[in-house]
Amino acid sequence: MTNEVATVGKETTKQEYNESEYPIPVFTSMGMFIIDEIHWPDQNKSLYNVLGGGGTFATFGARLVLGPEKSRQTAWIVDIGNDCPPEISDELLNKWNTGVVVRYDNSRKCTRGRNVYGANDFRSFNYMTQKLRIDIPDLLKYEHMLRSKSYHLICSPERCTEVLNNLKPLRLQKGDSDPVVVWEPIPDDCNPEHLGRCVKILDQVDVLSPNAAECAAFFNEKEPTNKENCERIGSKFLQYMTKNEHSGIVLRCGSLGCLCITKKGKKWFPAYHSDPKAADYKVIDPTGCGNSFVGAFAAAYVLSGFNFDLGCVFGTLASGLCIQLHGVPKVERHGDDDELWNGVSLEELLNRYLERNSALGIANDHIIDTLRNFDY
Repeated sequence: MTNEVATVGKETTKQEYNESEYPIPVFTSMGMFIIDEIHWPDQNKSLYNVLGGGGTFATFGARLVLGPEKSRQTAWIVDIGNDCPPEISDELLNKWNTGVVVRYDNSRKCTRGRNVYGANDFRSFNYMTQKLRIDIPDLLKYEHMLRSKSYHLICSPERCTEVLNNLKPLRLQKGDSDPVVVWEPIPDDCNPEHLGRCVKILDQVDVLSPNAAECAAFFNEKEPTNKENCERIGSKFLQYMTKNEHSGIVLRCGSLGCLCITKKGKKWFPAYHSDPKAADYKVIDPTGCGNSFVGAFAAAYVLSGFNFDLGCVFGTLASGLCIQLHGVPKVERHGDDDELWNGVSLEELLNRYLERNSALGIANDHIIDTLRNFDY
């Protein structure tokens, strides 16, 4: 029988869910927590018990932006089975200190995935245990998540619509405005056959954020390798982004960076690791970079009053941290307010990025403090 409990802070503190103990989130992910193993057969190399999952990476991105003081305004659901390594539960529940709801079930294993990498960008993924997807009934159990300022949805267009249709009347009862919705289509839907289904729901989405390969696949094209083709393909969706004046597309284009497309025009943001000669250049594993980007983008976008530039900058910083290692970036706390991710503070990352990319025209005038003190 499922032993469903909520926890605040530590895994050992088990108690019933109490809405009053959770702040209203800036960001909520409906992605999953997964424990990965990674194999490189050609290198005779393997890694086990690697923290992963779309929800985990996206939550990291938002948590990075929100910082230690507002860390609990990052919301998600983590299902922990009977085989969760203590170092992983400690990372999630103690070091991150998010507004997580943890559900324990000793009758099942954690959701686990197997990643295999090979030559010529080969990658395969399969679930090794039964996956436990976060769905609408899960969200409806937790009042604080229903009031979130933004949502990260990685799903089919039909499920996206179903989630939003269920949320709307409940939010109206609470007097809450429409949330910011950042949607990542699932790769299986990114093909010409499903294009119509996807564009049909874009009037309910604030930000569409596929990667360049997924975007091109909608039109039966190969992944674009230059900016001109990224702009051409990404722009095809702009006419459908009609939810409000803030709606737009953020196309994640790997080493080219990210492309923001709105009614105001197009703007490129270079990748954080764009210069192999830079002292901090470190490219190890792109897994989770897209989800991390979206989480950081959404949090910064909300906290900046819908500023695409700042959303893209902080999304780029999150993905830049993510690519430096296998799994999710590591956090170290120094006192109550200071923290380092992969050994570097967010302020230092931001300064480096803006100095290297002065053409963006963004000055670091206490941006992080401004975001974290934003009255939304």
